[in-house]
Amino acid sequence: MDAPAAVVATTLPPSIRILPNRVRLRVGLAAGLGLAVALGSLPTWVPGAAWKHWAAAGVCLAIAAWCAVEMFVQLPIIEASELGVAIWFHGPYKRPFFVPWSRVSQVGLTQVTRSRGPLRRQVDALAIVIIEDGEFRIPAIPRMANAPVRGARPAELAWSARELDGSPRRWAALMQAMKSQGSVAR
Repeated sequence: MDAPAAVVATTLPPSIRILPNRVRLRVGLAAGLGLAVALGSLPTWVPGAAWKHWAAAGVCLAIAAWCAVEMFVQLPIIEASELGVAIWFHGPYKRPFFVPWSRVSQVGLTQVTRSRGPLRRQVDALAIVIIEDGEFRIPAIPRMANAPVRGARPAELAWSARELDGSPRRWAALMQAMKSQGSVAR
């Protein structure tokens, strides 16, 4: 894989926790609170309409509360340690898929398509190449929108900055250092 330009410090943390992008949660929090206030302040003089306004405001508040909890709990989608990589494919409250470093072939950067249609462009993405065989397989992923583009380095798993909180280059450099540290520890 491409070697990221970022220089990794000689001392690594015991684990690297890569959080999901928080922009969507911030937008959900702001929209939920804004709509709840707007719906709660509508006039309720129409007979039979008051409960609809309050029900809609309650739903908006529930969405805002869920986004606030997700934003402040800070559960990772990828966590790397000296033992390997844990990946939460189906959300932070489900069981992660664990890949030991012996099954990780490469960690680095690849290129993925950011959007579909005429405005599509290629962006950097964190890529993990996993050694699969009859005993060890990647589980079925319900939405694999980040398949590498043609001509880019191959990867089974790829995450762009749209999914990750931070730069994919930085995460790739840290995970490469963690992988080399994990292979030395064995």
